[in-house]
Amino acid sequence: GQPQMFAAYCDAQPSFAESCRHPGGNDPVLGLAQRAVQMKWPLLPLRPVAGRYNPYNSSYIRDPYPQLDRLRATAPVYYSRVTGSYLISSHALATEVLGDHRYSSNRTLDSSLRNRMFLRFARFTPEETKALDSTLPNVSTDVHEHMRKAISYDFSKRRIMALQPRIEFWVDKLLDEAAARGEIDLIGDFAAKLPILVAAELLGFPPEDARQLQDWSDSYLVLVDPMIKGTGIARMSGAFHQFDPYIADTLRRKRAEPGDDLITRLLDQHRDGEFDDSQLRTLIMMLMIAGHEVITNLLGNAVACLLRFPDQRKWLSEEPDLMPTAIEEFIRFESPIQAGWRIAVEELEIDGIRVPARRAVTVLIGAANNDPDQFADPRRLNLG
Repeated sequence: GQPQMFAAYCDAQPSFAESCRHPGGNDPVLGLAQRAVQMKWPLLPLRPVAGRYNPYNSSYIRDPYPQLDRLRATAPVYYSRVTGSYLISSHALATEVLGDHRYSSNRTLDSSLRNRMFLRFARFTPEETKALDSTLPNVSTDVHEHMRKAISYDFSKRRIMALQPRIEFWVDKLLDEAAARGEIDLIGDFAAKLPILVAAELLGFPPEDARQLQDWSDSYLVLVDPMIKGTGIARMSGAFHQFDPYIADTLRRKRAEPGDDLITRLLDQHRDGEFDDSQLRTLIMMLMIAGHEVITNLLGNAVACLLRFPDQRKWLSEEPDLMPTAIEEFIRFESPIQAGWRIAVEELEIDGIRVPARRAVTVLIGAANNDPDQFADPRRLNLG
């Protein structure tokens, strides 16, 4: 049968065997799919089935924009068999969808076969399911508003500016350590560490726990893209059952010793009954997880952009006041988040295409941000 064939294939491929036996964090189906994406050749027969959009194609991974340009020009609204969702690739339509309240961020509403299969294979525990139901996109409207209000001060411009000396402290520390070594891995030594350290300080976690916090946070990447190598439901589950009690211990400590941090202020809201214990712990967890991946991508992409366009690098070094505009352009040129998901709450129509109720819509942010109808010469970096 199929299990025996699968085992025989593993034994016949030594380089493949270990990842087959322990794939995707002990998720056999997910791990096999991840390995196929990594090796590329097992997916070659599926190219015609994938249609016009295949984010696992090697050419897409090297440079997604030619494929995105073709998709936008021929089908700005396109149903993808790969993602099980309707893809939006033009700037105008992306703006329309992201601003329309008839689309929800609650992905549990997605009735597609792909989502149902993912949930079936995931087999979340009751505790994990409750935590997922307590995330910002999934809670009721009134709890959502209470949560957003509770964190608004700590993400205000005034509060971020007050954190600037501490951010500069961590930047200097990481760069000094790299200088002492005589080399730097931009992502590993700097871009991945800095946002974790800053987020930990903002929330109220000890900076010495930053590495563990990063490991736990990285475990949740399977929810962003199940095909990322090394991700898996089992790994995420293990992280949850360590991270959740860690947050509970931190809350007990903050009740006894309040500080000038977000967790202490969230405890004040919790005492007022704005949200329950599970929602509080999940909110803290999600703030930690969401707080670093985007910044890591932005920092890495920004440096890559400046290396690719030396004239812009020279201009920015001579005109540092351009930095706010430059950050916006880095985000546009190489979006740190390439896609955003919405679920149609009711049957809707986008540019003449019918989208059934409870089906997913994927806004291809990278494509929208490089739409020539919105940006002149979009693949040219312009920091001015």
